[in-house]
Order: sequence, then C-alpha cells, then structure tokens
Amino acid sequence: MNYNEKVFERQYPVVVFFVQHLAYYRGLQVNYSTINNHLEFWRATCDAHLKLATVAWCNVFGTYKEDIHWTKTPNRKIATQASKKFRELVLAHTGMTRKQWKTYHQELLTFRNRYVAHLDQNKPFNKPVPFFDAALQVASAYQEWAIELIKPVVLNQPTLISLYEKWEAEARSVAA
Repeated sequence: MNYNEKVFERQYPVVVFFVQHLAYYRGLQVNYSTINNHLEFWRATCDAHLKLATVAWCNVFGTYKEDIHWTKTPNRKIATQASKKFRELVLAHTGMTRKQWKTYHQELLTFRNRYVAHLDQNKPFNKPVPFFDAALQVASAYQEWAIELIKPVVLNQPTLISLYEKWEAEARSVAA
C-alpha cells in the first residue's frame, strides 16, 4: 500500500468539509446584500462557514505539524516522489509560481492564526479576507493526487469542484 490509510480516512472528509463550507459561505454571501430579515443571524452564519472552511483547509494544507497534513498520507517509500507530485499539481491547478504559492499559503495561515483560531489583542487582523479560489484549486489538486496515490482503491466520489457547485447553488437558494 502506497499510503497511510488511517490518515487518508480522516483527511479526505476534512477536505470535503472545507469545500462544503466554502461553498456555503460564498453562496450565502452572494445574496447577503438582499437579505432584510435576521441580518445578525446571516452575518454570523456566513462568518462561521468561512471560519470552518479556513480551519479545515489548514488542517490538511497548513503546517506540517497538523496530524492530518497531506504530507502524512504517502508511505515513506514514496513520500518524496508523492510530495513532489502534489506540489506540481498545486502549482498547475492554481497557476501560481512557487514564490506566489508560498506567499498565498502564508496569507491563509495568518488569517487562520490571527482571525479564526486566535485573536491577538495587540496585533488584530486588519487585512482583507484572503481569496479562497486558490485554496479550492488546492483541494481539487489534492483529490487528483489522492486518487492516483490510493490506487487500486477506487474513490467513488464526485469531483470536489462539482460538489462545490452543488453546495454553492444550495446556499444561494436558501438565502434567496
């Protein structure tokens, strides 16, 4: 077996969770300006979806110390090769250079660390919320990579992008 089954079984649902909550956040945000009732509820709901999405993404793609970080999926025999492949897929899916990726990755970690997970009284987070388009593309790259990694096991799942589209439409409908 080329992968750590126990890590993957926990990791993959977290990536799906990220996609779902990002889709819900964005679907609700589209119609937020037209909502007239229960504004505090909808604001808090949108914020919660984005925070959940951020934490889930960082669980898998954040720092190496995370228990379910993507680097802990391949077994040691193929870890170097598999890591190289994933990094190539990330750059291909996001269209970023390594330097751009490193900057973007740090922006998401800073957002999680200073706004979502911790609130620093002396250094409040005052930057714009990062764009999550690239984060979604990283999830898509992960799915492609994981399917190849876990062969011959078949991952009978729709693409994460198609799930994202379904969930975003659902959230738009609810907020309409």
